[in-house]
Amino acid sequence: MRKTISNNYIDEEEKEIIESLKDLDLKSIKNDTKNINKLKNAGENYIKKQDKTITLRISSDDLEKIKIIASKNGLRYQTFIKSIIHKFLV
Repeated sequence: MRKTISNNYIDEEEKEIIESLKDLDLKSIKNDTKNINKLKNAGENYIKKQDKTITLRISSDDLEKIKIIASKNGLRYQTFIKSIIHKFLV
């Protein structure tokens, strides 16, 4: 069953796109597992490169203050520390 789109809020360019897609048979597109796996691995590798784990030593008092401020802002304290570092560097 095709989903119909109300044309009340669609401009001419969008209407042309919809018309061009009407006859497209998406079922005929085969799964390309080689490329799917390649793209999946690339995405996973990108995510792995994004974050690195560090060890940071700070006083207990400072950590408690950080936790309180983070909590007031609805953040985990780790996320709060990460955002402070990011703001300083940017």
